[in-house]
Amino acid sequence: MPFGTPLDISYSNISAIRTSGFSSADVPPVDSKQPAWKPYLFKGKQRLLFTIHEIVNATMYDRDEIPDSLSISGQVNCRAELEGLPDVLFPLTGLNSKRVEILSFHPCAQVPEQQGGDKQSVMFSPPLGNFVLLRYQAYCSFGIPIKGFYQLSMVSENEGAFLFKLSLMEGYKAPLTMEFCTVTMPFPRRKVLSLEGTPSIGTVSHNDHSVEWKIIPSGRGVGAKSIEATFPGTVKFAPWKTQRPATSGSLQGIIADEDSDNEIESANNMVNVEEYLMEKMNKHLPAVDLEEPFCWQAYNYAKVSFKMGGTSLSGMTIDSKSVNIFPSAKVPVEFSTQVHSGDYILWNTLGKVPVAATPKN
Repeated sequence: MPFGTPLDISYSNISAIRTSGFSSADVPPVDSKQPAWKPYLFKGKQRLLFTIHEIVNATMYDRDEIPDSLSISGQVNCRAELEGLPDVLFPLTGLNSKRVEILSFHPCAQVPEQQGGDKQSVMFSPPLGNFVLLRYQAYCSFGIPIKGFYQLSMVSENEGAFLFKLSLMEGYKAPLTMEFCTVTMPFPRRKVLSLEGTPSIGTVSHNDHSVEWKIIPSGRGVGAKSIEATFPGTVKFAPWKTQRPATSGSLQGIIADEDSDNEIESANNMVNVEEYLMEKMNKHLPAVDLEEPFCWQAYNYAKVSFKMGGTSLSGMTIDSKSVNIFPSAKVPVEFSTQVHSGDYILWNTLGKVPVAATPKN
């Protein structure tokens, strides 16, 4: 840009300006200062939309020495299709300092210093289009949405036995609902040949490098009720191909002899047969793709994907009936919530897991 900086780069807003242009009605009153985040005034049917969107990240170890962890990253999205330069005032509930860790507001918001309690009044002069009014990090106020364990044990070099035992929405009540829930076992360095086992609920499928368990299929959401889900089974893999660097024939022979001696020695020293199998397998597995940076062994974790609705898990909420607009105007106010899983990981209880040491208080 040769002169200045664009104030609004929203495609929908620029398209509206290009179609309708500016008119004398778009100029704000003399006594009103037009904010930088609203260079173009809205004309049309008015409405005000709020959406709380939360991402749930969790790591489940099922080990006494390693605590499980769960955190929520949330934001309040807003779309204010309001004429003129109005101010919007509403009470935000769920700002308990014991649950909410970080708060950051859009520059258009005016927030008085919090005096304690669970409610906070927020006033803002909304820009055009969709924008993020608030970002926060919080703890879950309803308990862990999905908890349990995942175990996988290699019974041979090309076959593994696994077990899932999960509890969904334990202790949850209406209006919370779970729209779908899927568990995926990734095997990026082995090819899956077959799968045996029947889950207590849902359906199972697999492709070359993963197994997918659909506990709650999309479009068949369930209300807030506790669900116990188990899935024992076995998975068989194609034999892996030993990969060695291309060197001279004599050097390859030396390496092969050393590897053979080491394998025999390891087999004699190791009491745990499974540990020997894992070491032998991982020795010749090719490097994993960057899309799976944590899969530094053959089998490490399962990933849970889900979507929930009805209310937020942090306790953050907005009462649409308490929203006030100045100057006074009758505008429909809509409020909704969306809760999605982020990195929701079940580490293999029987395998090695990465963990960071936490400082002692």
